[in-house]
Formats: sequence, structure tokens, C-alpha cells
Amino acid sequence: MLVVARREFRARLWSRRVLASSVLVLVLLVVFLLLQAFVFGAVKPIRVGLAGQAIALADGLPQETASLGVTVAVSQVDSVAEGVAAVRAGRLDVLVSGARAALHVTVDNQLDPQLRTTLNGLVRQQVLDAQIAQLGVRPQDVLSRVDQAQISLTQLNVTDPNRPQAIAVGVLTGLLVTLSLALFAGLAVRQVAEDRSRGTAEVLLTVLRPRRLLAGGLVGLGAAGFVHLAAIGAIGALIALIAGVVSVPGSVLVAVVGGLLWYVLGFALFGTACAGLAGRATEHRRLLAWLGGGLCVLFTVGTVLVANDPAGAAEATLSVLPPFAPVLMPARMAVGVAPGWQVLLAIALSLLVLAGLAGLVGRGYGRSVLGR
Repeated sequence: MLVVARREFRARLWSRRVLASSVLVLVLLVVFLLLQAFVFGAVKPIRVGLAGQAIALADGLPQETASLGVTVAVSQVDSVAEGVAAVRAGRLDVLVSGARAALHVTVDNQLDPQLRTTLNGLVRQQVLDAQIAQLGVRPQDVLSRVDQAQISLTQLNVTDPNRPQAIAVGVLTGLLVTLSLALFAGLAVRQVAEDRSRGTAEVLLTVLRPRRLLAGGLVGLGAAGFVHLAAIGAIGALIALIAGVVSVPGSVLVAVVGGLLWYVLGFALFGTACAGLAGRATEHRRLLAWLGGGLCVLFTVGTVLVANDPAGAAEATLSVLPPFAPVLMPARMAVGVAPGWQVLLAIALSLLVLAGLAGLVGRGYGRSVLGR
């Protein structure tokens, strides 16, 4: 078995098809990360809507925030209700309303810390001006009232500010695992077809049991795929961290480790199934098309679910099932919403299905590749 595994590993590790595919994926990944860092990830101005008496801040607010390195785009809204609706719809990032001495700020999720500091400073300055204008007020009373003055904040939805970034890392991890499975499970199909047409399988089966021949070929192919995926993941993670695309290194580490773990399990499942079917099939191109289409469907469904709600019940249920687990579980692990028991359950189910699949395929593999 080890001889067959070494043969497959050496043949596929440096094969032109595999190298070309890996280089193409790596180039596309690097281009995506660079675009994310310098084009899509460019700093956008904070859209601030002013309502009521707060409209008086329209001239001074951009200058105040600019001194702290924050760019704002100020606009006026006709009413507070209209402004809240605009924040909910995503047309505004911040709504500022109320008197200048008691500003009220509405945001959908998080308020930029520098903008918070600026608005608090404006409120305190207004209170200070009003207090000093009154006669007979002691300085310590003025300072006490100024220190107590600040904006009131309403947060419509409170979530982890790093969640969108983690979801993007998770989806990207799922994509890389899917592409690797499609490539190397497809190579397993091609290898069985080649051994069958050239008579290689008939020679090898004289010295090896069918199960050992199947296992050796899959181990060699899987190991080559593991090396290529690990290299792509490591280079991509390094570029993402250096370019500042990802600010949470922990999520990248979990994504790389989880992606490699589920590639191994996924290749064992899909590779075994495809090799078994390839031994029986006469038209391998149709089998390859079904493989690519099936993995595409799994990735598409997984991406939609993870992007919408990675912690939802549907995502959690599907992510532990063997067909979806290699694509969904590494993405949910990268986002940080997959409890340990779900990961262990998904691994256990995958190993259980793999054991049954290996037994089923192994019994008839020798006869099928020999055309009997």
C-alpha cells in the first residue's frame, strides 16, 4: 500500500495539472486579498444624518472629526423617524438629533470611537458655554456639569464588529476546500480510469488486495492535495495579515487548521466514493461533471447559509452531516460559531460514513476495475 501511496504522491505533487491549478488558485487568492486591502477595503466616509437642532453641526462636524483622522459625509434629514429608517435601511451610518447640549445618536450596530469622542466634545462645549454665560456659577460646578454631559446612544443591533470579516474568512476557507476536493477527487477518478485502461490495476492486484490498492492510491493523492492546500493557505494567510485584510489572526489560524482537517475528511469521503464509482463507470467524464456540480451546489448552499446566519439552526444541522460538513464546518469554525461538540459530532459522523463507504467500495473494487 505504501508503495502505491508513494507512487501517487510523487506523481501528483509535481504534475503539471496540479501545479497549474494550485498556482492559478493562489494567484486568484492573492489578487482578491490585494483588491480587498487596497480597493474594496479602502476607508469610506461615515455617513452622518442630522435632524432637528443638530443640523447646526453641519459646518463644524467635518472639521472636528478630520482632526481625529475620521472622514464624515454630512446630510440633513427631515425628521428623526426618517433618519432612523435610513439607518435601518443602511443609507445612513449615524443619525444625530436633538439639541446641541443633549445630542442623541442612533446607529445600527457600532459607533465609531473617534466620532463618539467628537460628539461628546461638542456636547460638553455647549454645556460649558451655557454655564459660563450664567452669573454666579462657581468654576467647580461648571466643570462638574461638563464632565457629566455626553451623548445618549441607541444601538439597534449589537453584534461582534469583527463578524463580517470572520464570515469572509470562513467563506473563503470553504471555497479553497471545495476547489481542492474537486481537483483531487477528480484525479482519483482519472487515476482509476487510467489504471483500468492501461492494465496497471490488473498487475497491481496480483500483489495487493483491492482495498490496499484503493487505500494506497487515495492516501497518495490526498497527501499531495494536503501539501498544495497547506501551501496555498499559509501564503494566503500571511498576505492577508501583512496587507491588513484580516485584523484577527486567531480566525485565520482556525480557518487554516480547520480547512486542512476537513479537506482530509472530505477527500476520504469523496475520493472513496468517486474511486468506487469510477471503477464501475464506463463514462468518466459524466462522473467528473456530477462531482463538480455536486460540490458547486454544496458550496453555494453553504455560502448562502453562512453569509446569512452562521449560527442558525439550519447551518448547524447541515454542518454536521457528511455531505455538507467538509464545506460548512470549516467556515463555521472560522467564524467562531461552531461549538466543540458539533465539530466532534461532525467528525464522528464523517468517520462512520467513511467506514461504511470503504467497506462497500472495497468489496467490489477489484472486480469492477478489472471489468468483471
